[in-house]
Amino acid sequence: MQQPGLKAADQKTSDRDIFSGIWIRWGELTRSEKVVCAYITLIPLWWMWGWRLYFVFLVAGIIIHELRENREIRLQRPSTAVIGIICYGLYSLIVRYFYGEAEGLRLNFNVVISPLNNIVCFGLLLWYVQDRKIRIRQQVVFWSFSIAIAMMFLMWGVIYFGLHQASYVPPRSIYGLLTGKSSGYEPGDGNSNFLMPYLPTDESIGGLVRYVYFFPGPEALALVMGFVSLLSLDIKNRLWSLLLLFGSAFLLLTSGTRSVWVSLPIVIGLRYLLTTGKVFGPAFICGLLAIVSFSSLSVPIISNTVIDKVTNTAQATANARADSTEVRGEIYRLTAKGIENADNSQLIFGHVVPGIGVLPGYEPAKVGTHSFILGTLLYRGGLLATGFFLTFWISLLWWLYKTRQNRPSSLLIFLLFSFTFATMELEMPVLAIALVCVMLRTDKNYLPRDKAFNYIYKKE
Repeated sequence: MQQPGLKAADQKTSDRDIFSGIWIRWGELTRSEKVVCAYITLIPLWWMWGWRLYFVFLVAGIIIHELRENREIRLQRPSTAVIGIICYGLYSLIVRYFYGEAEGLRLNFNVVISPLNNIVCFGLLLWYVQDRKIRIRQQVVFWSFSIAIAMMFLMWGVIYFGLHQASYVPPRSIYGLLTGKSSGYEPGDGNSNFLMPYLPTDESIGGLVRYVYFFPGPEALALVMGFVSLLSLDIKNRLWSLLLLFGSAFLLLTSGTRSVWVSLPIVIGLRYLLTTGKVFGPAFICGLLAIVSFSSLSVPIISNTVIDKVTNTAQATANARADSTEVRGEIYRLTAKGIENADNSQLIFGHVVPGIGVLPGYEPAKVGTHSFILGTLLYRGGLLATGFFLTFWISLLWWLYKTRQNRPSSLLIFLLFSFTFATMELEMPVLAIALVCVMLRTDKNYLPRDKAFNYIYKKE
């Protein structure tokens, strides 16, 4: 009997062993699994390219495939989550066009393509995945990230033992070369134009070296490693699970990103708290997650409290970056003040662009930054942008709960992201990981090792 939501090809391969020793059997993977596996294992190539247009390329490939196979693209009515995120992306473009120039924002290729690639194209991919009911086995993702982490450990060894974390001149990425980016690096340019595997010692942040490896920034690295840490808990093989868990935790620490340091142990602790007895069922998890996400994103008083708590905890656990914490506190204070003093137009449509600089000489430290909740949504996006994103986020969580059968513990991953929204922007990996979570499914031969968690996968 075919499992719900699986195509015949997926069903045919669901019971096969897809490994040969430590290697994956490429021929045993479905087409969707091959695409996901390739995207993850080729992360170093995306880094060399510059991490631009990664969703655009995938959307273009799907369109070409559908036109060649079916001569048309048929899609059913999009879900509420798809409508919410596409509206959020289009709204970001429209408000930049009409209000950005007046606020001093220059419209160029990067300013336009960023919301198109990161948000609108993600919405189109989510629409396609939900419509086609595409599911991929979780062990494919386990293996792919294991390869990526092994490559990052190799790079860490070269940097730490070979280069001794010395200062260097960042070379240009392929994207930087094609767009004619000057060879002189300036803070804030990031890995779109330059290849920066690590940020050399900076005395302004306590002499800390922050690693980036193959990602656009240390925050992006931290979020991916947090996702892999939670994912590793679903691996049946204990040795593989422990190696992936401690490997990703180590790489997370090298990123120097305090928000994920603080949030990840809380989420892992909550996972095991909820699996100690059946009194806490999946409905409780979903309800708690919805309450935390909604209140954190929509109620300024709670948002400020979350920010204060996370910032204070981060300061206690990372005193080496005391100056950074002080600057963040000032950014949040002035951002909250700007929201409070906003006129009706700014309250609805947002300030569009960041405000004044807080740290002289460092361009990214501006009012309305360093927080997706307080800065990106409430300050720069206004009530309209906040409403669109909330529609997407809560609707997607509800859809994941309704389709939780044969699905790993994806809801806890979204809880981790919800926590980090208080002190981080909507980093590049968040929506990419959300798409992976939508596609993930468990294999009966690879269920989580903790029996107490298996009740989530039982049929209703």
